[in-house]
Amino acid sequence: MRKIITLLLLAAPLAAFSGDKNTLSGNWREIKRMDSDNGVISFRDTILLKFMVGNEYIWQKAGGMIYKGTYKIENNALDLGMRYFTIMEKKPNRLVLKDEAGIYEFTTYKEVAVANAPKAEEHFAPVNNVQQMAGHWSVYKGTSAKTNQSIDYSRQLKVIDIYSAPQDGGKLGVLFARKDADNAPSWYVESYNNQTLVCNGRDRRVFKVIKCQDNELIMQEDDYTYFFRQFK
Repeated sequence: MRKIITLLLLAAPLAAFSGDKNTLSGNWREIKRMDSDNGVISFRDTILLKFMVGNEYIWQKAGGMIYKGTYKIENNALDLGMRYFTIMEKKPNRLVLKDEAGIYEFTTYKEVAVANAPKAEEHFAPVNNVQQMAGHWSVYKGTSAKTNQSIDYSRQLKVIDIYSAPQDGGKLGVLFARKDADNAPSWYVESYNNQTLVCNGRDRRVFKVIKCQDNELIMQEDDYTYFFRQFK
């Protein structure tokens, strides 16, 4: 009977998490650490975690080096690449992770009085019209929420040109894949509304515009996020 009760207690947090989306956001600070037998461990190397757009994360132990990477959540597990955790509980202000070394409880925070700690969560100005994005944008980075077994260079973007005024039958811009010739874009921008860029051409594609400011354009398509800049 004791074994059954223990299994039910362990299963309950996982069941509560199963309906959540496979993303995290914001700043998280470790507030409690336990061993595998739930014994409290005293610690000074507080873990700080920041989850950002494009499934990117920043990891730092207080006073230590900062590590950056891409994370994914799958089957109630958080894979940071360098560390792998089972998610015991995930709530708006509480996150409990477990690995072979122990159990870690986190809470959200806004400011941290620790040198080199992750900055507060960024908030971007809304992009109200497509003309705000006018220019020649080149991809400098891409992140994926899922592990890609292979890269389809015929679909992965390298450049997007947004026109300052509609051209060629009302097109608002063009998109080039990495395999496209410089004069042969595979898609054109059909419309823009409510932070959404709708494209057509070789097939139909829809991008969510996350940011367009400080010479950076961030667009998201399904699990993949593109980061663009204008290079002179």
